[in-house]
Amino acid sequence: MGVWYSMTGYVSIVAPLINFGLGHITGSLSPWRYMYLVAGSITIIWAFVILFFLPPDPIRAKGFSERERYIAIARMRVNNSGVRNTHFKSDQMWELMRDGKFWLTFWMALTMLVANGPVSTFTPIIISDLGFSGLNSLLLVMPAGVVIGTIELTAPFIAMKYPGWRSYLVSITVTGTLLASLLLWLLPQTATGGKLFAVYILASYGGGYAVLMSLVIANSAGYTKKSLASSGMFVGTRYASCIPRRTQANLPRLLHRSVPSQINGQVIMS
Repeated sequence: MGVWYSMTGYVSIVAPLINFGLGHITGSLSPWRYMYLVAGSITIIWAFVILFFLPPDPIRAKGFSERERYIAIARMRVNNSGVRNTHFKSDQMWELMRDGKFWLTFWMALTMLVANGPVSTFTPIIISDLGFSGLNSLLLVMPAGVVIGTIELTAPFIAMKYPGWRSYLVSITVTGTLLASLLLWLLPQTATGGKLFAVYILASYGGGYAVLMSLVIANSAGYTKKSLASSGMFVGTRYASCIPRRTQANLPRLLHRSVPSQINGQVIMS
């Protein structure tokens, strides 16, 4: 899961290069429209690749012998993870609703991803306000991809080696986001190096979120319960995007409105 989720960070190494090239297009559309058209097209095409080539469970996976398929299913039975079952089990749903651990992780996901809005939307804007051009700001996002992708890969790896550290790892990574939020808010605008450092560690919560997802899956037995728990986590992250106030494209309003909101969320999470 850590390898899979780390791609959300490492993609920021490649995406700015593509957008930098698209930003030089002089056509009938604005450059940002070309960026959305290219990214959207790639997403749609890849969705069909996943649909036709990624098996939903070991039972339907191709390339396995009968013995290998049996072993894969047996492993899922041993750890109570459940095999894909289209039958909705209401008892597992009510069990999840009464599970205090699920609601704890739900609120953890909601509060820690308050920072997701500024990270995913305003990072180039924050960098450009430090004196860099719009296109160069895209390139300066690349180091953030290296840092965050590595954190998102390292935190689950440590959790795999030391299972008892999962909750501590979530808190540690959120502390990085809290520090970055404070630096962006309190440092003077002339502190270019300090603010760039803050931007690069702002999405540290991603490593904790990857660990949190594994924590939810590890503590949920049964296919219906596991599916609902994963969906609940996703709902929590979507609600988190609604918490920060609506922000404008200029940095003063961004820092005085959005950053305090994300600080509040990170403090609650910690």
